[in-house]
Amino acid sequence: MSFKIAYEYDENKVFIRDNVVFPTTIYITDDGKEFNDIVSANEHQKELFPLQAVDIEYETDSENLKEGVKSGIKKETILMETVNVPEVQLKEIFNLPDNCTWEPAPSPANEAKWDSKKKKWVNGETPEMIPPTPSETELLAQDNADQLMQIAEVEFKMEQTNQDNADILMLLAEVM
Repeated sequence: MSFKIAYEYDENKVFIRDNVVFPTTIYITDDGKEFNDIVSANEHQKELFPLQAVDIEYETDSENLKEGVKSGIKKETILMETVNVPEVQLKEIFNLPDNCTWEPAPSPANEAKWDSKKKKWVNGETPEMIPPTPSETELLAQDNADQLMQIAEVEFKMEQTNQDNADILMLLAEVM
């Protein structure tokens, strides 16, 4: 399904939020009439192109006939749908919400200031955000935590090895 993004601004042209807008679908028949649903559009399209009477001739097969019926050529008139009925056309209409535009915000302004009461940027748009870099202390604390984790893993493996050695000594003692 298709959609568009609409951008909402307040009275000072400060960006508030973006909105996803889904289209309203209109179905247009061959005579130009517009319908809101496909079922009524298809019914109207069929009315524009009514059934046609077609004369067909066919030879009756003597094997499938009842007794007393003569074989030969029969003519019948049947009703058929028109072959070249055009498809119902589809048109999507996007309705723009109030206080919105299809245009995204212009590039960030350097004069933008964070208003902590409103919790948004004022006098401009959101400036480019740069993620904070960790301090030396944070890097050392992380490194220390990694080393402590490695030490704990080594101690656990040593404990397992000691237990395995004790099990082997017990087996040897039983064998002797």
